Amino acid sequence: MFLNRKDRNVYLFDIDGTLMKDGVIPDSAKEVIKEIREEGDLVMLSTGRCKSMLQDVLSQIEVDGAIQNNGAYAYIGKEILFESQISPEVIHQIDDDGLNLSVLSKDRYVRFQNTNKAFKKFAEGMKIIEPKKGDRAMIDNDKIYSLSIVDMNLDSIDIKKYPSLRFIRVSDLGYDIVNKGVSKSSCYDIIRKKYPGGRIIAFGDNVNDIEMLDEADIAICMPTAPESVRKVSSFVTRDVLSDGIEFAVYNFVKRVLD
Repeated sequence: MFLNRKDRNVYLFDIDGTLMKDGVIPDSAKEVIKEIREEGDLVMLSTGRCKSMLQDVLSQIEVDGAIQNNGAYAYIGKEILFESQISPEVIHQIDDDGLNLSVLSKDRYVRFQNTNKAFKKFAEGMKIIEPKKGDRAMIDNDKIYSLSIVDMNLDSIDIKKYPSLRFIRVSDLGYDIVNKGVSKSSCYDIIRKKYPGGRIIAFGDNVNDIEMLDEADIAICMPTAPESVRKVSSFVTRDVLSDGIEFAVYNFVKRVLD
């Protein structure tokens, strides 16, 4: 009944620190997401993760699609909305420079070097599982949409050597990397063409959410968001474990939509 509607709103949820905290999606958020979808609107995850890293979320809620790899790959159902593959030559250059590199296809998260203190500390801080060690042949055989560099001395890396890439600082130890110009809002024009009567409603908490929030019709940030994120948000909600998603939807989003 809803498939051909052109007025569907699209809700985008960053995962870590926004929809989920310490592996937990609160029941209030689950219920709100279920209600949103039952009303005929769409729910998409918006994340730096690839698909294999989404299982902890997808085991708790159902969604209609995802903007993943920090915007470099996006889909609704079986339809690919947007993709931006990083050149194998550029990836080989970074790898040859000896940086502590991991690569992410749409499905896999793989590192090439042995695990070390930086990897372990980064994974623990970001609440993610360390990438498995893989074969460098993946660089040439798979479509790589995003990269991760982890280093105890991150500031020593000369990112200007790679002008075709965008480096997103996600912690004191790590960069997420996509092609220059790519962000979580890269598929917005396509979404708006599909649903011209609907609005994009985005929820985020960190600097890699800035474009997603700034270019959304309604932007919600979490109370932990830095000032740069708050500046592009329409509303600051409560902590996720204090029913922040539910509070924002009922006390701000629905009022604006009405």
